[in-house]
Amino acid sequence: MPWNPFKSKSKNSSGTAPSSHNYAAPSTPSYPIPNTTPYPNNTNSYSTGAAPASGNGKQAYAPPPGLPPTAGGGSASAAPPSYGASIQLRDQAGEDPLEMLKLYDTVFLVDDSGSMAGSRWTQAGNALMGVADLAGKYDDDGFDVHFLNSRKDGSGMRTSRQVADLFSAVRPGGATPTGQRLEYLLRDYMKRLERSRTFSIGAGKGNIKPMNLIVITDGAPTDDPESVIVTFAKRLDKGEYPLSQVGIQFLQIGNDPQAKAALEEMDDGLSSTHDIRDIVDTVPYSGEDMSADIIIKTLLGGINRRLDRKK
Repeated sequence: MPWNPFKSKSKNSSGTAPSSHNYAAPSTPSYPIPNTTPYPNNTNSYSTGAAPASGNGKQAYAPPPGLPPTAGGGSASAAPPSYGASIQLRDQAGEDPLEMLKLYDTVFLVDDSGSMAGSRWTQAGNALMGVADLAGKYDDDGFDVHFLNSRKDGSGMRTSRQVADLFSAVRPGGATPTGQRLEYLLRDYMKRLERSRTFSIGAGKGNIKPMNLIVITDGAPTDDPESVIVTFAKRLDKGEYPLSQVGIQFLQIGNDPQAKAALEEMDDGLSSTHDIRDIVDTVPYSGEDMSADIIIKTLLGGINRRLDRKK
């Protein structure tokens, strides 16, 4: 049975998800996410480039200043982690699910509020580094990264170095204006979509790909993202766009119960309450640290509804 990230909402008394719904590796063969590429800490752009060589001729690893030591006491100067995503090579139809990445615009909206400082910021940065190394092999367009407060962003991220440079340039601080930033991203996308009026999910010239928007956050919003989502869902309905045109996945980092409740309310109540298409899914905190595995599974779950709401 395909892995299901969206049935992991029930909690036991310890606050963690039941073991049957954790992000466990399936018994089928897995696709390994390769080790991250070494990167420097003194670049001013988010483009690819060669890392400086060490005295022995090998590329040296230099930690980005924006990523602090990990919660476990490990130093940021240690070698970057290696990523091993438990992503199935083939689904039940014999297809590689990651091939679907090239058909979608993947956008990450990352919470950079004050509560994200420290280990959560490190987890988010390291996880997206692993995603970049894998996703870049499937989608030449890469993915985009935006933040709730900072106006720095990354377009076409395809390598771990690009992600590391971007996170190095952002310092967490401020509130959690999730609705405001969602409105900005969705308005821009809808303008391009309505201008194009192209319904194909292919990558042909002039086509607007469907968008898969993943929000990584650790706290309840300080504004009203629900009304923003309702507004744009109605706009999609009015234009009779495919149900797969826009998907929003909220991925919780950390165990804030208020954040969990707020995210689940958006997942469970918006569609029926406002009579709109269901474009929201949430993945509450499961007791595990944020990782590339979790993000990739959330990404695939949002793209492929066959993985959604199945036991």
